[in-house]
Amino acid sequence: MRLTILFMLFTSLNFGQEKSIVFYNENGEKISKQKFIRTKDYGKNLDLYFENDTTQIGLLITRQKFGQLDKNTFEYLKSYLSELTDKPIDSTQNIVINYLTAYPKKDENKKSRSGWNVLNRDYLKKLHKIGNIIQFWIHSAECDNLEYHHQKSINWEEDEDNLLKKLFFPYEVRYGNYILIKPDGKFYYFLGEHSKYHIWENAEKFFK
Repeated sequence: MRLTILFMLFTSLNFGQEKSIVFYNENGEKISKQKFIRTKDYGKNLDLYFENDTTQIGLLITRQKFGQLDKNTFEYLKSYLSELTDKPIDSTQNIVINYLTAYPKKDENKKSRSGWNVLNRDYLKKLHKIGNIIQFWIHSAECDNLEYHHQKSINWEEDEDNLLKKLFFPYEVRYGNYILIKPDGKFYYFLGEHSKYHIWENAEKFFK
């Protein structure tokens, strides 16, 4: 909750030089700049930066999280996904969601198409061998770069009500996130850059 409050207080911008800077760890606790730099570890966390009119903030967020959706929230999420995609979800299916964030933006790309291996054809083939899985491709409402992410072969659907953003992904990180959800509402997510091998490995562990 503390991290959510911090996020609401600050607007994402580049740092200026005239404002004071404060740093927070993954728990929303204020720490020194030296500890922030020392604690930063791309394998475990991501460093994000915000500012308002008077203050700049550096914030570490944990890349991986396990949690449990309550019954009402989980049923609403399944209904929302089914309406977006016209794909019904039965009570025995595990859910995998690839969530495409707004970054990188269209004007940042030098290639016409992404080489991200999650978009390869064999990704889904192996994923469905792991268990009874239904896959969703969802993108942030702010994403303007679907052509780069193989829009012609991947049926990306917009998170129209920002529901996934509100539930799981309030921070806009680069290269997307993914989430695994069991039929009982238990979930695991990973933030930021990842590969198909990362999803396969964690799906095998989580859905066993």
